Amino acid sequence: MALIRPCADLRNNYNEISKICHETKQPVFITRNGYNDLVILSNESFEQYEEQRLNTLIATALEQKFVDFESFKKEIYSKIEEGLKEIKEGKYYLAQDVFEDLEGKYNIDG
Repeated sequence: MALIRPCADLRNNYNEISKICHETKQPVFITRNGYNDLVILSNESFEQYEEQRLNTLIATALEQKFVDFESFKKEIYSKIEEGLKEIKEGKYYLAQDVFEDLEGKYNIDG
């Protein structure tokens, strides 16, 4: 069941709202002037939500690109062969050089 609290409770009862989020692992809906304004989740619940969302996005993308697992494997093997061929032809950069270039380009202290 959704828990709905007015925005004043954030200021006046923050610890209680935090406890509810952590114990129930459910969102708390915050209203402002009688309208939905915010949704509050514990960090743990948010991370679980994000992980599920990311897994769904990845699965959907794979399903759209590959008909089956065999076509996925074929694509991976093709990319590996292409990379190995380019290495033999000298078409590669050392990771250390790439990172040094990026550090210089973006003023990053390595």
